[in-house]
Amino acid sequence: MFIFGTKSNIKTLLKALLNHKYPFDSSVKHHVFIAIGLAIWIFIFLFFTEPLDVNEFSDTDKLIFLPLYGLLGAFSYLLFLPFQKFLFKKDKKQWFVKSELLFFFVFIIVSSIFARLFYLYAIVPDEPNPYSLGYHIKSILFPAFLTILPIIIIGRFSFGKYKNKQLALQKIEIKGEGNYEVCVCF
Repeated sequence: MFIFGTKSNIKTLLKALLNHKYPFDSSVKHHVFIAIGLAIWIFIFLFFTEPLDVNEFSDTDKLIFLPLYGLLGAFSYLLFLPFQKFLFKKDKKQWFVKSELLFFFVFIIVSSIFARLFYLYAIVPDEPNPYSLGYHIKSILFPAFLTILPIIIIGRFSFGKYKNKQLALQKIEIKGEGNYEVCVCF
């Protein structure tokens, strides 16, 4: 027995939460705005906070590599728009919490692979001692996602809420007094 109820109650609650509608905007233009914002945020964050070994770069190297990290983040995000479209169509043009979580899970996994490959083959090629995979995930990628994901989540949620509001404003409401009068005219 759990504090919150039975195991089946928790499963029912979790299932209801995952199947709850989530604000979603399918506009590619708005997702491009999110990707541009992401690229700028990654560059600014890396340039001004100089996490880890960024301070060892020369100013020229910073202006070469840090925008590339930003563009890599934007590219990674835009790469998943077809996957997002697939999920949206699969769920009959509905977007749920589970759809958003699946999108983020796949995005994080593939983006981590891209970031690792970029680090190994562009940042430290031919270095004898690059960061180990475990250290790279724990000390670089995990903190990076903690700073990047809020920007994406807020952007996606905001555009989704805006789209839902626009759709609600387009609906026509006919108010009546509710007395079901019918006029039969001959």
